[in-house]
Amino acid sequence: MSSLYFKTGGCSIVIGEKYYSGYIDYKPNKIIKFTKILKGHNEFKNLKLIRKIKNYSNYFTLPDEEQFILKTNDKFYTVLKNLFKNEHNKFFYGNLIYNYIDYAGDKDLFDSIIDLKDNNDFTFWKSYRDIINFSKIMMEALNYLHQSKICHLDIKPENIIVDSLKRKFKIIDFGFSSLEPFDDYVNNIRGTIGYYPKKVRDDYINIYLPQITANDFEIDPLPCKTNPKLVYTIDSFCLGRVLYFLKLVYQDHAKKYWFN
Repeated sequence: MSSLYFKTGGCSIVIGEKYYSGYIDYKPNKIIKFTKILKGHNEFKNLKLIRKIKNYSNYFTLPDEEQFILKTNDKFYTVLKNLFKNEHNKFFYGNLIYNYIDYAGDKDLFDSIIDLKDNNDFTFWKSYRDIINFSKIMMEALNYLHQSKICHLDIKPENIIVDSLKRKFKIIDFGFSSLEPFDDYVNNIRGTIGYYPKKVRDDYINIYLPQITANDFEIDPLPCKTNPKLVYTIDSFCLGRVLYFLKLVYQDHAKKYWFN
C-alpha cells in the first residue's frame, strides 16, 4: 500500500497511512476516504448492490461498510484542514464521514495522462494496445454496473485509479450513482455532463478535450424523464471522452517522443 496516497475530489479526500496513522487506527493495505455528504450526493446508497456484482473488486473500489464520524472538535480535523487548506475551503464545515478503503493503485488516470504530456513518460502507456486493454476493462466494469441497473454518472480520469505495478484499473467515487428508474437523477441532474479536467490549462482543453454538450440535455423536458434507459448512455458518453483524451495525448506525444 502506498503510504503517500493523496487525492482530492469535490466531496471527498483520500489519504494514505502516512497522513492519518498518528491520529486514526491504521489498517494494513487500507487508505481512508473522508466524505462531505452534500445535497444530491449519495456516497453510500448503492454500495450494497454493487457488492453483489460478481468479481466487483476487480473493477471497483468501495468504502468499507463501517462508517465513522470525524467531528469538528477532533484534533485530526484541524490537521486535515491544514493539510488541504489551499484546496478545500468549502469542504470543512460540520462533521465528516470517513471509511477505510482497499488500496487500489498509486495514481489516478488523469495523473498518468499528465505523465505522458509533461514528462514524456511512456513507462505505463507503452502502446495503443495498452489503451485498448484499458478500454475493454472500463467497458466490462460499466456493463456489470448497468446489468445491475446502476449508472455511475461521474466517469472521468480522476475517478479511475491506476495500479502501475500490477497494470490494473478500478473505478471509484459512487457519490453520484443512481439506480433505475433514476428518479433521483432526472430530478436533480448532476455529475459529469460537459466535463473537462479542471486542472488543465485552457489551451490544453481546446486541443485535447473540447467542451461538448450532450444533445439530450439541451431539450426540455429531458428525454430521460420519459425514457429512463437513456441515462445509461451518459456513462458511455463520458467514458468516450476519457478514451478520446487519453488516445489524443498519447498519439500526439508518442510521435514527438519517437521522433526525438
